[in-house]
Amino acid sequence: MDAATVALAPAGPLARVKRWSGIFAAYFSTQTVTQLAGIAAGLLLVRALPVREFALYTLAVSVVGMFTFLTDLGSTGSLLHFFHREQGGAAFEPYRQAVLSLRRGAFLLGALAVVAVFPAAAAAEGFGARASLPVVLGILLCVWFQIDSSLRLLMLRLEDRYGRSYRAELAGALLRLGATALLVILAWREAWLAILATAAGTALVVRLAAGAEPGEAKAAATAPLAAYRKRVLRYLLPTLPSAFYFAFQAPLVVWLAAAFGQARTIAEVGALGRLGLIVGLFSGLTGVVFLPRLARLADERLYFRRYLQFGALLAAVAVALLAIAWAAPRPFLWLLGERYSGLNRELLLVVAGAGLALLDGYGVAINMARSWTRWQAPALVVLLAVQATAIAMLPLSTAYDVLLFGLLTRIVGAISQVAINLVGFTRPSWVSWA
Repeated sequence: MDAATVALAPAGPLARVKRWSGIFAAYFSTQTVTQLAGIAAGLLLVRALPVREFALYTLAVSVVGMFTFLTDLGSTGSLLHFFHREQGGAAFEPYRQAVLSLRRGAFLLGALAVVAVFPAAAAAEGFGARASLPVVLGILLCVWFQIDSSLRLLMLRLEDRYGRSYRAELAGALLRLGATALLVILAWREAWLAILATAAGTALVVRLAAGAEPGEAKAAATAPLAAYRKRVLRYLLPTLPSAFYFAFQAPLVVWLAAAFGQARTIAEVGALGRLGLIVGLFSGLTGVVFLPRLARLADERLYFRRYLQFGALLAAVAVALLAIAWAAPRPFLWLLGERYSGLNRELLLVVAGAGLALLDGYGVAINMARSWTRWQAPALVVLLAVQATAIAMLPLSTAYDVLLFGLLTRIVGAISQVAINLVGFTRPSWVSWA
């Protein structure tokens, strides 16, 4: 066993408590500030931007999320699988380069679609080219920098250089918050400037995480990537249909609000979504803490035990946050300002959905890391059936209806992914993609 595996092997109860106390202290001492900075920047925009400008900003953020997902389609997560299989080193490095080249190629294709489609979508909501075209530039910059930052941060964490990754993310979040505050102070309350502030923060993360490549990178730099790209794509093959769908799933509630509601509905959904990011304080645990450590485990029994422990922690967080939102909704809604007061029921839907997203995301990450992807297509069919039924039955003209649709989606997604997890641990041949 190598040093990393030994460090993760079972020890005495006191040693385990001490180790994980240190891990969580390091995470929350920086990631909490990072996430709070992001939430604060979002809330500043909720309170400062006019409703129509915030509606345009919400549409732009939804496209950033969709476009980022489309450039990825699980390829970054696949590196956890290849790292676990190769145990790092020079044999792993070409996979990282292959994923980077695939994502950049997808960006170039997707950029053309964004330039063509977003202005038309904005025009349907009454925004002219003068308002929408600068937003398109911000969207493209956000996604371009996000591709590099996600890969560099993952490499830092796989190499156990968490401190550097935390500092890079923290600096980026603080820059975005500072830039957003400056926009509010100067009364420059336009959506495109808010998007550029986000892009600037992500660019700083890329800069500070530069040089995250391992020492073998230079030796592997000349390796032919075609074979590695094929291996990555083969690994992703059974999940590509669902990955394509889920790229549009993330912003779906915003688009439903745009299709069936008015700018006010879009703004309400977007504003409440800022509060849902409070759960993001914990959602980062999966990708930042749990998965990189699980990838270094060779003992299957220990892996399963850690899986249950991590999942129980996320479930407890989801229940606790929902209880707090139910018992004391006013402080949450106060953060949004008077224009969004009175959305008590909608708040509960958002927090419940965000809590389920914790479990759904954790289940998806485990399935991708273990290549338990054979059942992803049937799971997608079930989800599509539920969503089609919900769209037919719900009026979707109010924020409540749209958010209820989102909650139903999260319930089905979480149940299906956790079910695949459990089958994978007991009957892996049933769900594995060789």
